[in-house]
Amino acid sequence: MVARLFRLRVALLGGSFRGSFGKGFRTVLLFVLLAVAATALALAPAMLVQDPAQRAVLDVIIGSLVIAGVFIVPFFENRRMLEIRQLGLLPAGAGSKALALFLSGILSWPFFLLLVWLAALAVSRPEWRSPAWVTPVALILVALFALISTRVVSELSRLIAGERYAGAVRTVGFVLLIAFLPVVVFAAATAFGPDGFAAAKDASGVLSWTPFGAAFAAPTLAAAGDMSGALARLGIVAGGFLLMLALWFPVAMAASQRIDRPVESGVARTGLGWFERFAARPSQVIAARELTYWARDPRYRVALFAIPIAPIVMLVAFWVAGADLWALALVPLPVILLLLAWSQHNDVAMDSTAIWSHVASGTKGAADRAGRLAPVLLVGIPLALIGSSVTVTILGDWRVLPAVIGMNLAVLLVTTGVTSVFSVAMPYPTTRPGDSPFVQPQWSGSGSGLAQTLSMVVAIALSVPPVWFSVAGILDITLGENLWALAFGVLYGLAVLGVGILIGGKIFDRSGPELIAVTQVFD
Repeated sequence: MVARLFRLRVALLGGSFRGSFGKGFRTVLLFVLLAVAATALALAPAMLVQDPAQRAVLDVIIGSLVIAGVFIVPFFENRRMLEIRQLGLLPAGAGSKALALFLSGILSWPFFLLLVWLAALAVSRPEWRSPAWVTPVALILVALFALISTRVVSELSRLIAGERYAGAVRTVGFVLLIAFLPVVVFAAATAFGPDGFAAAKDASGVLSWTPFGAAFAAPTLAAAGDMSGALARLGIVAGGFLLMLALWFPVAMAASQRIDRPVESGVARTGLGWFERFAARPSQVIAARELTYWARDPRYRVALFAIPIAPIVMLVAFWVAGADLWALALVPLPVILLLLAWSQHNDVAMDSTAIWSHVASGTKGAADRAGRLAPVLLVGIPLALIGSSVTVTILGDWRVLPAVIGMNLAVLLVTTGVTSVFSVAMPYPTTRPGDSPFVQPQWSGSGSGLAQTLSMVVAIALSVPPVWFSVAGILDITLGENLWALAFGVLYGLAVLGVGILIGGKIFDRSGPELIAVTQVFD
């Protein structure tokens, strides 16, 4: 089985160059450029940093980022990877196929590029050559760890998401990539700053005890005479490899026995916009429709354009009052996220023309509530992460980044959970679809002022605990306080969001006909 898959891998590698001469030349040029980029990534620290101690810190951080990327990316993007179900017709057991898939993975272009990078590291680091055996063992172990991790994470993604949810998973991965890029840029800028080495050294010290960075710390420790530390790091990488290898066989067996429900023939696959990226499930269809509304309906765009005005007014007022710039840097982003999520508090009235289809089709209220959160979360989460890095840049201390992220995510999630309840509990008249977004219908006793005020007060009140812990972490700059603020903010926000979806869903299920009557009156 292993030999058969090796022949298949060789054929796949050769297939990249088949076709016209132009196609083959472009393929060769692409892989040469990628190999040059991998080599440059290995040589850059040696060329830019002359101090071996600083270079060792940089090697651990860059190596950890690369291996972590190899570990994470296959969960969101694995369309070009072989999977065990594609080998279902071959006469072999699931264990034999799993072993063959793992071993034959060395014949793939991504793995070749990883080997080029690791080889360039070994050649360009003369301090890693004593004792001579540590560097090869460390790099071989980390290569095997990367290879098996890719297989495990890819199959887990297919088991969890499947074909129906693959588009949504790729969309989430792209959003997270965009959101974390400013954090990486800020961390790099901080590392090269005047006080950046101490921060980078702390980060590398933590990463060196993980399977992602241990292999790059072991040669430096061995060269410094700390063989016990080097052996401990090698043991961490070997343990990570063995753990992933132990997970691979049951995951592969489960994947080989899974059968997805076939998709009906004749169903449109292209030209559907957001509906192509979400599965045919109630909550995901509602999410795709809401995203389409936000992209095309001027009522939503006007609300989005108005959201940044309130923080600007607040900043001007605080600045006139003589508030400190350090404190003002923390204000705008939570207010923007609060208003962004609060804008959904009357979403049922905004979407009144589709409520009847949810009630008539028996759509669960929780699915309706969860689907309507997609635009706010897809916009709000990247905004929270990117804005947090900007905020920390203004504050000038990267150590408070976890607390700032925890505070902003908590405000977003808590307010979203609150609006999930109020949009079905207290709807009030809003602009009709197709009308000017600046026209507000008049309706006696609509309760719009009460709904707006009460939803805002409840959202602010429930946001107090995570904001309190985050401010404490910002004032008391310790790693423990900041990590606690991040964990509490995210978990607390998710808990409030989950409870809001459940309560809002129960209200929707109980009062669906009344919601139709109310929204039709408003129309």
